[in-house]
Amino acid sequence: MKFNSILVIIILLLAFNHFQSQVNNEIQPKSLEFKNLPEISPVILPYFDLKSIQNEDKVNDRRLDMPFRFGYKFNVNYSLQNSGTWENLNNGDRIWRIRFVSEGAKTMNFIFEDFFIPIGAKLFLYNNDKTDILGAYTFAQNNKAKTLGTWIVKGDDVVVEYYEPVSQKGKGSFIIKNITHGYRSGVNLNASNPCNLDVNCSIGSDADPLKNFVKKSVALVLVDGTAMCSGALINNTANDRKPYFLTADHCYSDPATWAFRFNWISTNTICATEGDSVSNTDYHTISGATLRARREASDFCLVEINSDIPPDWGTVWAGWDRTVNVSPWVFGIHHPMGDIMKTCRDSSPVLSGSMWRVNNWEMGVTESGSSGSPLYNNNGKIIGQLCCGYGDCIDNTYQGGYNSYGRFDISWNGGGTSDTQLENWLDPINSGVTVLDSYPIFDLVTAENAFLDQIKVYPNPSKDIFIVDLNAMSNNLEYYLFSFDGSLISKGKFYKKTNKVDLSGKPIGTYLLKLVSGKTIIKTLKLLKQ
Repeated sequence: MKFNSILVIIILLLAFNHFQSQVNNEIQPKSLEFKNLPEISPVILPYFDLKSIQNEDKVNDRRLDMPFRFGYKFNVNYSLQNSGTWENLNNGDRIWRIRFVSEGAKTMNFIFEDFFIPIGAKLFLYNNDKTDILGAYTFAQNNKAKTLGTWIVKGDDVVVEYYEPVSQKGKGSFIIKNITHGYRSGVNLNASNPCNLDVNCSIGSDADPLKNFVKKSVALVLVDGTAMCSGALINNTANDRKPYFLTADHCYSDPATWAFRFNWISTNTICATEGDSVSNTDYHTISGATLRARREASDFCLVEINSDIPPDWGTVWAGWDRTVNVSPWVFGIHHPMGDIMKTCRDSSPVLSGSMWRVNNWEMGVTESGSSGSPLYNNNGKIIGQLCCGYGDCIDNTYQGGYNSYGRFDISWNGGGTSDTQLENWLDPINSGVTVLDSYPIFDLVTAENAFLDQIKVYPNPSKDIFIVDLNAMSNNLEYYLFSFDGSLISKGKFYKKTNKVDLSGKPIGTYLLKLVSGKTIIKTLKLLKQ
């Protein structure tokens, strides 16, 4: 009996540790269990000068030193005591609801103050037709700042619902202080320039294994309730999964109101070609962070997310390099214009100065909303975060520009105090190391070579036909054939042990064959003159 009791306690503790880390979107609002609850009249939010704001955006959207603004924020004051409607249930539990309408809004999101949810109580947000439900926010989201910034709900008619069990009656509290009218969706699928590459596009056989690993560190960040930036989880020398998150100082607002979306990756890879990316469904959101350090000079901001990251999210804490070594090539991962995750590559050495400078991306581009996104060196280590610059696209083709990234080595101890430098937070054991691996560690040799050696391509080079020998690999291997500039030529499946890739009539040069079967590898095909 004693053993069973201990087992139950362990199971409950494990469940608590997992549940406290995230917003659980699988629980339904309590009101949906009852068909006889009365309709609630909406609070109509006032008119604002949208045209003036859109004119500002036409200028600001070309700037990388500003977050991507998607919404207009109303300052309000609605609480459990001064507004909304309470419904008492037969068992003594009760439900509080308030409904907001902001005509023409594509989305709505909220900032709460004096926020406290007792154990067993639940807070939900959902549009009035209940096609988009966010929650439950629970006691797990309580924090010292007593603040909560929510993620986004689709539509212009949104209900906030609070359920309180009888045992916790009167213990919950919150004030809705801000409501954002999203005049363009913060989750802005396919809004970025067409010369962007989805993160699963190939950027070269040397970079792809690294990119496909560290993309699991990157997130889209909702800041100030009205704007979007990018950033990444970053490792520290204790290797303890502490959820430090690096972004740009110019993205800063009270991080207690921030919300993060990880693993937002297209299931229909578009590589600077016509077509639309398609959203996946296994992304993850989490709310709230605490400022650890920031400094304008190198434009960095380090926060600690207030909840642990659940292990089943599969996230990565990126490694870093604080040396002054110039990387021979670099790549970035980001969410331009609040869009689904993208990537870019410069195959030239990054330029050194007060900031790292990328003069021209050979593949991809950055835009407003990419602010704070990590710059990775040729070893997949973060060496900076996006500060500023510009870039242009015409007809799916990058037309030039430049990007400046705050240098990791300057951010390390340049401010001289714990709240203006990275050193105190990212080297808590005082190791003095200048290069740190990711967590978990990425071992390029063991991760890729075993899979790589199973597949042979011959003859290579060739004048037309390449044979792809899967050797011991199973059939139904997905393939994607790209020109070296990232344009998708064809895709499909290999069903046989030996398969043909026919490049007859194609321009001479290098082509990339992406093969996917659990892991992803890239084979380089060299086409000779026929």
